[in-house]
Amino acid sequence: MTSPPEKMPLKRGRDDNKNNERAEVRYFKGEEQFERWRKEFVQHQDYELKLASVSKLNYEPVDYQPLLVQEPFPELILTDYSYLIDKAITKTQESYVYPMGTRIALIVSLVVILVIFFSPIVLLFTAALGVATAVSLYFTQRDKEAAVKNAAQEASEEIARRNEQERQAYDEKKRQHEVQETARIALIQQLLAGEPSAVRARLDEVLSHLKLPVVVEVDIDFYADIPLIKVWLPSKAVIPKQICEMLPSGRLQFQDKDTRVFNKQYFELCSAIILQVASTIFANIPSFQEAYAAGIIKNELTDDCVLAVKVPRENIDTIMRSRSAITALQAFDTVYECDTALSLSPVDMLCPPEWEGVDKQQIKSLKIRILT
Repeated sequence: MTSPPEKMPLKRGRDDNKNNERAEVRYFKGEEQFERWRKEFVQHQDYELKLASVSKLNYEPVDYQPLLVQEPFPELILTDYSYLIDKAITKTQESYVYPMGTRIALIVSLVVILVIFFSPIVLLFTAALGVATAVSLYFTQRDKEAAVKNAAQEASEEIARRNEQERQAYDEKKRQHEVQETARIALIQQLLAGEPSAVRARLDEVLSHLKLPVVVEVDIDFYADIPLIKVWLPSKAVIPKQICEMLPSGRLQFQDKDTRVFNKQYFELCSAIILQVASTIFANIPSFQEAYAAGIIKNELTDDCVLAVKVPRENIDTIMRSRSAITALQAFDTVYECDTALSLSPVDMLCPPEWEGVDKQQIKSLKIRILT
């Protein structure tokens, strides 16, 4: 008797396939988790670097003297349309190829007929027809020469017309360029003279393009070439409270920052933002010789000034030699209060003494929102 087939190996094979599938699912899920951890770690590090980059202070004043020279408009270079003459002549000559060719062919044919069928009658016939064809060929040749001359003349006139259009367009563009250059130079001269409208326009232009990792609002009041810069500082929430590290296993480890480290990072960021704004203003507004800046924090009930500083232009370049923004800020007449944990407290704002008794309508104001 034959024994029934064994079913155990087949079942074991199905179980092995299921185990392999589960292992593959776990593997891919693990890879996805590691990728999420990696992205989270990179985002955390990038944000910390962006916050630290604000402390890379620089001061490069704009040299306006070369900008006072009017940029020359490029000389007119007329387009070479001489090819139009050759094109017109060629086209006219081609139109006479067939008429002249047929007449020449007819004359040749008459000569051949005369040679083959020579007789007085044939001679008379071919001579009469040949003379008529020759006369026609002569007049066709004259028409061709006149047509070629006329085509060349028309092409020359077209070239002159196109060049005149180019000259008119060039003159108009040159006029517009001169008007724009005159307006541009006049605006720079107003800026150098401290004209309020020019100063306001320049401040709005340069500060709007200043890049910071957080949104910052700036109010600028200026009078007698002295600006009072109110910087509305971000809240402490922009500073990460934890340090993120990636373990060799790929997992993330978070560790709370020490209170002093956290407060110092916020103090550094606030100092850097104020100096970034002040250095940008000094670099672009040559009429300002000193500036007063205040770092203000918005609270639920009050707005507290936590940093106040007076910055003279002659010392602004020292920020590039400082190790940190806090050190750079301390090089000026700065007012701030903090405890041992470097937590900032409210202080009185510094104001220009030259503004005492000045009518508020004489003080020009500007509000700017600096985006990330």
